[in-house]
Amino acid sequence: MSQTKNTLHSATIYQALYLTNLLLLPGVSFLLLLWLFNKNRHPKDWHRIHLYRSIQLSIIAGVLLVLVPLIVVYGGSEFEASVMVMLVYFVTIHALLVLLGMLNISRAMAKKLPLF
Repeated sequence: MSQTKNTLHSATIYQALYLTNLLLLPGVSFLLLLWLFNKNRHPKDWHRIHLYRSIQLSIIAGVLLVLVPLIVVYGGSEFEASVMVMLVYFVTIHALLVLLGMLNISRAMAKKLPLF
């Protein structure tokens, strides 16, 4: 029984770190996820999938929220229009990624696999 609680707790922590990476401490939380990934290299359990998905989503979020807006702003011919498009894109994608993280953390608490 204790192992099940620990596993549930770990999966919830991984998903919470993903949300912290998006909302509170970007970069620091991602480095903590990488440290946990390196520390827990050998166990093969369902909570490990939550760790993989948290890291994958953090990398995707970094690309979608940093690189794509920079390409839009610097690649556009009209700066003001590019900034407007970038802001709408950023807010929409950020909200989508936060909702996906909330869904995955609820699935971790329910002892289910993440959706992505």
